[in-house]
Amino acid sequence: MLESVMPNTQNEGSSMKKIISIVCLAVTAATLAFSEVTFGFRGFGDFGAGTSTNIENTSTETKKNWGYGGSVFGKIPISVVENLYVQPEVGFMHNSIGLKSSKYNLNSTLSYNSIVMPVLINYGIPINQSFLLFVEGGPQVSFITGDLKDDKSKTTSDPDSRILFSAIAGIGASYAFSPAMALVTDLRYDLGFTTIKTENASEGVIPRGLNFSAGFHVKF
Repeated sequence: MLESVMPNTQNEGSSMKKIISIVCLAVTAATLAFSEVTFGFRGFGDFGAGTSTNIENTSTETKKNWGYGGSVFGKIPISVVENLYVQPEVGFMHNSIGLKSSKYNLNSTLSYNSIVMPVLINYGIPINQSFLLFVEGGPQVSFITGDLKDDKSKTTSDPDSRILFSAIAGIGASYAFSPAMALVTDLRYDLGFTTIKTENASEGVIPRGLNFSAGFHVKF
């Protein structure tokens, strides 16, 4: 369905690569400017919950909506409130969205890769010296890298826009093995606002999902 409205292309957007590089460098520089920063990484899996499509008579298949990836992050303390942090992240994600339509005899999977960059506000609630609960939320911008791919027909197409916007809300917990190192896990909901569609198309899909992650962080 999607591939029928777009010509195939292998061209990469050089301007998009420049934007990604500049944003990554800006986040890194801002993080390093603070002295008491916590750094960490997280691996995650994503389950499409709420992914929708406005393609006529086409639905998304829950069992085929998923993703996986990982990210690095920094926690910058906000000095006016104890246990309150700004948490910028940079990560990579592989996304898969199942599409099904009896009218168009469509049963395919749309996949793409993206660089994800949330900037969250993280507030911790200490339970004891080792265990911490936290809530987090904030905006996220994602950049589609490469082409959209139909995994069934093996065709590719260029997205109408490579920039996706969403909002993140989540809860999590961390367990400290030492004053400097802790295991961290969280559950987030990614509320997507941007429709993924091919060039010159008026229809597409809006990715939304639950994201579960685990990783660790180190305080410097």
